[in-house]
Amino acid sequence: MKPFILLALFLLSNSCDQKEDITLLENNQNEETILEQQLLGPNEIMLQIKILGTTETNKEICGSQKEHIFAVEVVDILESGSSITNKPSKEQKLDVVFLFDPGQLGNGITLEAKAKESLCSDATITYFTVIGHKILE
Repeated sequence: MKPFILLALFLLSNSCDQKEDITLLENNQNEETILEQQLLGPNEIMLQIKILGTTETNKEICGSQKEHIFAVEVVDILESGSSITNKPSKEQKLDVVFLFDPGQLGNGITLEAKAKESLCSDATITYFTVIGHKILE
């Protein structure tokens, strides 16, 4: 009989402990913040860009055919990783390659984009590949 009473008291004392629940909630919030603020890898940059247009057909960049190329204007540079060779400036217009089909992006849409800089074979020209984006406007 004594073990059942001790077991009941143990279960009641643990079920009323809300400190552990609060700690778990704080840990989940911290993990979400860390995911949002992940460090950029080498040759990666976070940009706010505005879509100016798209190419209807495949375009050649650095001697190879690329799909999903958009003409964009850099609105703002949010973060920059290490080893960026040709860092774009505000209001600069450039062509970027989307790694995946970005869907129906029209002219004038503003995006927050994570892009990776790639060097061409001659190492004097670079281009950016958007590896993730979020539509802002």
